[in-house]
Amino acid sequence: MKIGIIGSGFTGLSAGLQLSKKGHEIVIFESSDRIGGLATGFERNNWNWSLESHYHHIFKSDYSILNLAKEVDHKILFLKPRTSLLYKSKMFQIDNPISLLKFPYLDLVSKFRTGLTLVYLKLLINWKSLEKINVSDFLKKTMGRSSWSILWEPLFIQKFGKFMTVIPASWFWARIKKRSAALGYPEGGFLKLAKTVAFEIEKRSGKILLKSNVKEIKKENDNIVVSLSNGKEYVFDKLICTSNSSSFVKMTKGLPKKYAYKISNMKSLGVITLILCLRDRYFNDKTYWLNINDLEYPFTAIVEHTNFIDKGNYGGCNILYVSKYLEVGNEYYSKNENQLLDKFTPFLKKINPSFSKNWVREKFLFKSSFAQPIVSLNYSKEIPKIITPIEGIFLANMQQVYPWDRGTNYAVELGEKVAKIILSK
Repeated sequence: MKIGIIGSGFTGLSAGLQLSKKGHEIVIFESSDRIGGLATGFERNNWNWSLESHYHHIFKSDYSILNLAKEVDHKILFLKPRTSLLYKSKMFQIDNPISLLKFPYLDLVSKFRTGLTLVYLKLLINWKSLEKINVSDFLKKTMGRSSWSILWEPLFIQKFGKFMTVIPASWFWARIKKRSAALGYPEGGFLKLAKTVAFEIEKRSGKILLKSNVKEIKKENDNIVVSLSNGKEYVFDKLICTSNSSSFVKMTKGLPKKYAYKISNMKSLGVITLILCLRDRYFNDKTYWLNINDLEYPFTAIVEHTNFIDKGNYGGCNILYVSKYLEVGNEYYSKNENQLLDKFTPFLKKINPSFSKNWVREKFLFKSSFAQPIVSLNYSKEIPKIITPIEGIFLANMQQVYPWDRGTNYAVELGEKVAKIILSK
């Protein structure tokens, strides 16, 4: 069969690899100039490794992407970086039981209830009952109001904003269930891993077309016709679309109105990520990830990538991500990297008083309008089906990985799942 795939993220790449291994003719369309989707990266002349536009890592239990890396013979490094939180303008390590016990702003009973709840969620297999409960109600009941208001509520507000009230406890369960102390990272970066997978597809005569924006999808008799913005057309027997559901509806002709309305109104958040290449280390205690539990701050998290991966891979630069989730249309989307740095600098100095804009060697700004699906109560009943109402057209995007949260592991898992469905028909 001739099979088209829209999107060269890890869903599209993993589906393309599995289908090409079975002898099918694969063409992958990518609107940007690089493969990898949200996990794509960029390179500089004096760097040995690529760097992600938006920070990424994997967990020990991310078996799908680990197996993919093994299949294409790409090494994954595992390390144990430090995770901390910012509360009352002070940093606290809080990524293990001992550090939780040392945290001064919770009483012993709250700490015990918090630890017990985390163990319960880690061991829990059947999550279905949790999707009926709002995460705030669940955590107030299990961990207590102090733990909720200090440890979790600020993070949910920072990330989800007005949508916080609809997030089910199952979303939180998934975050705890899969988390591991050791974090993984592909040697050379996620872009290098994506290129390794792409090479295996191309080795089997598959094609990956960059700067190829799909304008329209339509069914003509038994064929599926894909029209690009440049006027070119391609004909396929089957088609996989990995774009978000709203984009899929806009480009696809012939979808039933009820179906189109439902999936086009599924909500998601965007993200802006300011990357700073610094002359000095920002976190002297070697913190990798800092959650911001203070609503005064204009960003969600700070991630010092080079406290995880050696800065020698990036020309000796200390790499700092400053990130914020928000609704598309937020004023931050209109700001450039200089404006955001001006906005963020006073707060970066609060955390590290020595920080100065003179530290910044280079800066990069990346924005995505589709970075975090909003999952609501009983979301399992709302998930779009992989098999769409148009025969031969399949939808596979991160709005379908629930109960798990978005990430490269579940992108790979979904790609393999849609490939299996096609191969079974």
